[in-house]
Amino acid sequence: MLTGGCLCGEVRYELDGKVSPIWLCHCSKCRRATGSAFHASTVCQPDDFSWLSGADRLTVYEDTPGYRRCFCGRCGSPVPIYLEQFGLMFIPAGGLEGDPGRTVNHHIFVASKAPWYEITDDHPQFDEHKPRSG
Repeated sequence: MLTGGCLCGEVRYELDGKVSPIWLCHCSKCRRATGSAFHASTVCQPDDFSWLSGADRLTVYEDTPGYRRCFCGRCGSPVPIYLEQFGLMFIPAGGLEGDPGRTVNHHIFVASKAPWYEITDDHPQFDEHKPRSG
């Protein structure tokens, strides 16, 4: 099992550890939401995820249809959210505790990355979302 939570500790969750490879999103929305150069993310199956505490503290922000973020209403930390359009739980990788058994796999929205940040690894880079395989 993997556990995770927000900065203040009121929101806690667990998942069975089966997560996708991690990707780094460089879009302007993720940069604004995190205050950083990118947002590290992974996904898991909804049946593999459960809230342990703080579900009543969750706040969802939607600025455009289909673009939603969930965060702790007390400390503002990004927390998981169910993405109906994909049938998956979106997990901010920075909130996970312990080793998820996955590493960074690729970068997305590099066409809008912060001009002050240089990507120095050899992972694939995509101007938008990674193309779906299969």
